Amino acid sequence: MTVTIISRHSRTIQKLVREQMQQEIEELGFDPFGDGAQDVYEQRVMDLEQESLNNPDIDWDIKYSELTAHRVA
Repeated sequence: MTVTIISRHSRTIQKLVREQMQQEIEELGFDPFGDGAQDVYEQRVMDLEQESLNNPDIDWDIKYSELTAHRVA
């Protein structure tokens, strides 16, 4: 299954979810997702897409920037 572009924020949401999952892996020191990583990724993306459709004022670019800034700090 591939993730479909639903909103104008889809690409940013996908980047955000990838970064969140990568940070979780680094913090834990192991991959908690294993073989189900793609399913977890797709579900998280779809959840955020739905949130974006329900609340179009969310600025996903800022959320992504905050997440990556937290990683650097």
